[in-house]
Amino acid sequence: MRWQLWNVSALSRNHAQDGRNKTSADDPQGLLTGCYRAEMPPDMEFNDAIDRLGELSVPTLIEETVRLHESLDRILAKPLFADRDLPPFDRACMDGYAYASGRQEAMPVVGEVQAGDGQVLRVPSGSCVSISTGAPLPPDTDTVIPHELTDRGSPLHVLGEWPHAGANVHRRAADACAGDCLINAGTRIGTSEIGLLAMAGTSTVSVRARPHVAILTTGNEVVSQEDTPKPHQIRNSNGPMLASLVDRLGGHIISMTHLPDELGNTTQKLRMAMEQVPIIVTTGGISAGDHDHMTGALDDLGIAWKVQGVAMQPGKPIRIGQCGTTTIVCLPGNPVSALVTGTIFLSTIMRLHLGIPSLPQWRPVTLAAHTRCNPRRALFRPAALTSTTSAVVPTWQGSGDLAHAAGTDGLVRLPLSPECVSGTEVPFMPWP
Repeated sequence: MRWQLWNVSALSRNHAQDGRNKTSADDPQGLLTGCYRAEMPPDMEFNDAIDRLGELSVPTLIEETVRLHESLDRILAKPLFADRDLPPFDRACMDGYAYASGRQEAMPVVGEVQAGDGQVLRVPSGSCVSISTGAPLPPDTDTVIPHELTDRGSPLHVLGEWPHAGANVHRRAADACAGDCLINAGTRIGTSEIGLLAMAGTSTVSVRARPHVAILTTGNEVVSQEDTPKPHQIRNSNGPMLASLVDRLGGHIISMTHLPDELGNTTQKLRMAMEQVPIIVTTGGISAGDHDHMTGALDDLGIAWKVQGVAMQPGKPIRIGQCGTTTIVCLPGNPVSALVTGTIFLSTIMRLHLGIPSLPQWRPVTLAAHTRCNPRRALFRPAALTSTTSAVVPTWQGSGDLAHAAGTDGLVRLPLSPECVSGTEVPFMPWP
């Protein structure tokens, strides 16, 4: 069974009851109570946020041609059709002897057929020919008996039971007939698809152009990974991490820029990026702090928000919107939050821009150990597979603890509960 998490009904939450939007005369902006300011919209349920992504407009798909060996992990733009039957002839599956089915006391060996032979060899009734794996069967034969089941003499004697009629023969067109669709458009090209493309005589492949993406990271405390940070600074992990994620999802990074916490510069860089790319990914600057300018800059640029905060952990502040034809994905600044929300939401957005109809697939696994959950928000945690059907969630110190994600295989979604016992079944999505 495959789990499409987007189709799982989300549990509703009553924000009025938990007090998240409440304020008082003594604390009008909710600063003392930890509540949101009154003007902030309530968090959207996770499934609703995924559904809202379908409202994003995407540019017309662009195709380009690449050489076959360069097409790995690209998205096929046109379906591939078989140019002839596969296999194109009845072929031997084993080294042995080809003959017309039926029990014979002894069969004279009247010739040999090797792989690649184009001659048509006639085999008299009651006789056989030596044949190699992959060789075409002579028209008078229909069965192959392996060498090891014979005495390899001439005449040939069978040792033990005779094979059934048609044994060890790969019949013509058993895999596909000429004109059959071998690979659908929108398929990600893997190693087996490259083999099929070559089998169908393809040396150049029409693929979907990689969507161009700009990454903007923010924060006065953030320095380049090449720099030696001062005690109050941290290195920029989000930029390289998200660039690799975009690449794995099929995008092409056009620019990667770090911005100080300053409104004018943020607005200017956003405007420049909107003129260059259809997708902008930002990190940080979307909370309610005095130095968080990303949301304000985008509001000034006329963004139409589709998602403004999601009832999930980590990643609650995430925002997604559109300015003209540019999609802007605003991820939280903490690295685990950026990793989780980037994996989940960017996977879907990149698929839309690449014309891939299916959503990211989740599958069920069981938890291999007791795990703490969140009873109020959908909790997504990096997890390591202990087998194909079970996973363990490593302990963490919060959304800044990127170290705990090392060596994990993907994400699990934990149920709305204080805790999960070992053996609980949860959805799992592998890292891209």
